[in-house]
Amino acid sequence: MPKRKRKATEMTDHVYRVIIGDDALSRLNVYVSFLSQANRSAAHVLRNDLLARIGNLGKTPFLYPVFNSKTLSDMFGVEYRKLTYKRYLILYTVDESAKTVYVEYIWDTRMDNSL
Repeated sequence: MPKRKRKATEMTDHVYRVIIGDDALSRLNVYVSFLSQANRSAAHVLRNDLLARIGNLGKTPFLYPVFNSKTLSDMFGVEYRKLTYKRYLILYTVDESAKTVYVEYIWDTRMDNSL
């Protein structure tokens, strides 16, 4: 597993521990903050829904398909999986030996991210 800066945001009430990386958490906060300017209630629901789905990865980390991106695989040498919710794409990896899910990226798919 490549070394990446990770925030100590963990969800540990499942079989696999879930760690949300700094970049993913930062993007989530940006999306929620932007939405809250127009609708605070919707922003609150979005945050809770995304965090609930991320938390559920601790129970079923292999539920979602592999994200086929040669660029990411070549750069980091790990298999990424993708969880999609509404217009958001969440990329994560699973370390079976450590029983840990690492949430690395969250994107609003309306943006050009050129993966």
